[in-house]
Amino acid sequence: MPNFIMNIRRITKPGQEGALVAAAIETLNGANTPGNVSIDISTAVMSDPAVTNALQFDTLSDVEQLHDAALGNPESELIQRFYATNALASKVTTTLYRIIDPVELGPDDQIGMLKYMSRTLLMAKRGEASNVLNVVREVRSNRPGRKPMINMAVLGNPDLVRIVRWYRSLEELEMEQARMRENKEYKTALGQLAGLTTMVRQTLARAVHFKQ
Repeated sequence: MPNFIMNIRRITKPGQEGALVAAAIETLNGANTPGNVSIDISTAVMSDPAVTNALQFDTLSDVEQLHDAALGNPESELIQRFYATNALASKVTTTLYRIIDPVELGPDDQIGMLKYMSRTLLMAKRGEASNVLNVVREVRSNRPGRKPMINMAVLGNPDLVRIVRWYRSLEELEMEQARMRENKEYKTALGQLAGLTTMVRQTLARAVHFKQ
């Protein structure tokens, strides 16, 4: 089971969306690691849509091996493909996340059935990240069936807590949101998080490729 995720988020250039998705898939297939490629279909008003490569690793040594293979040989096909993919984007952001709690599939789930993922970024007030983490982990532990993944960055912003939820369909997403709005524990957690965070941002993405 992976313990780390490297997210490579590329903001799309107008007219290059299809080429960027194809290049991101090719880049993932060329790397010696599992992962997925997704494209944003709903973002915050002030945000730009992105294509995201999510690469999974068991250890930080595995991350370093990928760096060695790519950055240690500037002429390698791997790094040249990476640069060519980046050239199709207006901005590229790479974040290495530690998996605090993994995705847990439900009894009837298979990874290929999951089409959509929501990513929720919670920006904790300074010094409150551990309390934010405790709240979201408690909500997750009491959730029946499929459980979301919870991440924190290895380095970067220490106040950021990320939640990733998977859905089979948009209808399932809508039903889940309706259930959560009526859930007393969830309402209590939202009230706690309101006092512990400075920002909450959500995006919805469609998975377009999986690599095992």
